[in-house]
Order: sequence, then structure tokens, then C-alpha cells
Amino acid sequence: MPQKKRTVKQPGKKKKPFLLVKGLEEPAVAFLPPVRVELLGNRQAVVDGCRGIIEYSDSCIRLSAQGLILKFTGTGLEIRAFTESEAIVAGTILGLEYS
Repeated sequence: MPQKKRTVKQPGKKKKPFLLVKGLEEPAVAFLPPVRVELLGNRQAVVDGCRGIIEYSDSCIRLSAQGLILKFTGTGLEIRAFTESEAIVAGTILGLEYS
């Protein structure tokens, strides 16, 4: 019965990052925008890359985020947390616009 060849993983070897175009030297992550919005249903939004609050009411929250303005509309809106780079908007989110 022939023996199976065993492959041994080399310690310290890492996979190359996924490239968008063959021959392109930048990984795909380099092309992602510096702002990320994660919606958790229509009840909460986490905004990474937030720089400041432009408008704040229980029906409209506008945030400044690295070249974008994000406008959340809904009912019972509030900012649950705000740090130098992240904001959490909670309430019933009915719309999200960016400009």
C-alpha cells in the first residue's frame, strides 16, 4: 500500500492578502473607506470613524465622519456612546442618508 505524503506547515508563513487586480501591490483593505456603519436591525447603529455631532434631536441625528455627513432619522433617537472615533445611535431608525 503506497504511503501518503504528509505536508508540514512552515511556522511563520503567512497567507498573502487578497489583491483586487493581479499585479496590484496594495491589499484590498487599503481601498476601504475610513468610515464604517454597522446597523443592528433598525434599533441601533455603530459608526466607526465619527468625528463630531452636527445635529441632535430625538427625530434626527447628523454626524460628521471623515468627508461624509451621516443623517439618521427616526423616533426616540439618542446617542448612547460617543468617543473620539465611534458613536452609537439608538432608537427606532427609519432612515440613513449620507452626503
